[in-house]
Amino acid sequence: MKPSSTSFKRLFIGVISLNLLCACSTPIEDNTSSSIDTSSSSSSEINSSETTHYEKDEQGFYILEDDYFSYNYDEDDNKTESEVYIPNTLEDVDKYSQLRMYIGDRQVPLYQVKTNMSQTWTAEANSRQNNSYTTIGLKGKITIKLQASFNFMNNVSIRPLDREVPFEIDANRRVLTFTISEVGQYVIEMRSGRALHLFVEDISIMKNENPNYIYFAPGVHRYDNDNRINKNNVINLSSNQKVFLAPGALIYGKFLASNSSNIEIIGPGYIDGSIFERNPNNGTVLVPVEFNNCSNITLKDFACIDPAGWAFNIYFCNNVIIDNVKIISSRSNGDGISIQSCQNVEVTNSFIRSWDDSLVVKNYPLWSNRSIEGTTRHIRFSNCLIWTDLAQSMEIGYETVGEVMEDITFDNICVLHNFHKAIISIHNGNNANIKDIHFTNITIEDADVGNGDGWDYIVDIRNIFTSNWSTNHKITAMGQIDGVEINNIKVLDGIDNPKILINGCVDNREEYNNSLHYVKNINFTDFSLYGEILTNDFEGCHINEYVENVTFSSTGNPINGATFTQSDLSEYGNNYIYIN
Repeated sequence: MKPSSTSFKRLFIGVISLNLLCACSTPIEDNTSSSIDTSSSSSSEINSSETTHYEKDEQGFYILEDDYFSYNYDEDDNKTESEVYIPNTLEDVDKYSQLRMYIGDRQVPLYQVKTNMSQTWTAEANSRQNNSYTTIGLKGKITIKLQASFNFMNNVSIRPLDREVPFEIDANRRVLTFTISEVGQYVIEMRSGRALHLFVEDISIMKNENPNYIYFAPGVHRYDNDNRINKNNVINLSSNQKVFLAPGALIYGKFLASNSSNIEIIGPGYIDGSIFERNPNNGTVLVPVEFNNCSNITLKDFACIDPAGWAFNIYFCNNVIIDNVKIISSRSNGDGISIQSCQNVEVTNSFIRSWDDSLVVKNYPLWSNRSIEGTTRHIRFSNCLIWTDLAQSMEIGYETVGEVMEDITFDNICVLHNFHKAIISIHNGNNANIKDIHFTNITIEDADVGNGDGWDYIVDIRNIFTSNWSTNHKITAMGQIDGVEINNIKVLDGIDNPKILINGCVDNREEYNNSLHYVKNINFTDFSLYGEILTNDFEGCHINEYVENVTFSSTGNPINGATFTQSDLSEYGNNYIYIN
């Protein structure tokens, strides 16, 4: 049965009348577009004629009552106090000018980051805009006030939607008030593509007193003020070294290790690539986190902001843990976490907003000896949030040089947005035998695919020879795809009539004798598209003659997609204290 183009469509958070203070804690159904900029929709026009008696300051913010952001400790509240950690402001880093964030009477610094909502790849990536990010530490719950220099015009959502963050808009003051009760990553979206990327850390990780760590203190670190960063803007790591990035530490540079083991980079600081050039025409690139031929690696808690290329390059490594990292990229080939020819890799609890593939697994040959091909097995991504402005959200391929690519899992993933190409994709462009692949427990909040030079597939699985990707590193025979589980998938919103593409191929190169390369045993179970469960007669599934055994089925169980742990915070009252 083909899903209706109107059923369960166009979810939108918060329809709020002008001058009315209205709590909106869960999504409601509406017929407006899911695009971030909905300024032309009828719901936005309701608030287009704002009236207020407040004067503006020099930056365009309303000058509010003196005690508006004050905090009064309630002596009668006998419940447990919450604790909040606000890092000190980085003075030499660009601040975001259109929002101010307050916790009580303390202003939280909001830093500027580039994002890119263009869906057409260009080398220059010219269509970037300023947005914001920040980090706080939390134990318990906290109420945040976000003041804007613009009218919210009802266009506010707080993602992931599953967290059901309650919020209120005071249109007269241009203030959004919301309460955070879980650590994790959040995106507060507003009109015209504006977004605050809010990273809420467990307060326990905000300090590290271990003297055995290489300590990057709060403040800006670069080549000219930190002798650990060499003239090439590289921090070289060797075996048994441990690094701590303190809250409020910002490093202009990259961490690089090769042929090493037992290395840690942890802590809630930032690695910032904004000052470095990214020019794919001449190969200029600076990948902030790069590990080659390494083992026993832990990368945890920090953020990569505006990398000049990929954010993470993990190549020919074994036993890697990537936990609670945050990535915002907006430049050409701005992949998020890229795993090449690795074994035993766990990526969890992380946030990736990328202007290229968000989570990607590839097989590369060994550059020093290309007769040694890649081996990829035991790769797991779990409990991650993804926003894909360009390319694919969860991708295996195209570069698949090496026969072994198996046991790869994407589990409990929430895709906040994908505007371009497939959300779930496998592209076997070389000789890999790709098998034992799992996409399970996934929520897709916005499948607005197909914009720009993208395509309207939400799932794309292909054996495919391309003159570029299949010959870029080593010319090989073609391989197979056999055994893919796609289970408990919930698509909330997106384009009308999205498609699924599954294709095998004939290798018609003369030396490969028209060999056949099949895609086999692709099982869709409990796949909900806009509220309707896909069955074997789904008209949007396009397969060719080199595909065997594609099934759609339902267990009859609730289809929940990704879920997030909800802590019992009943012991906490409304009081909180600042920890620094």
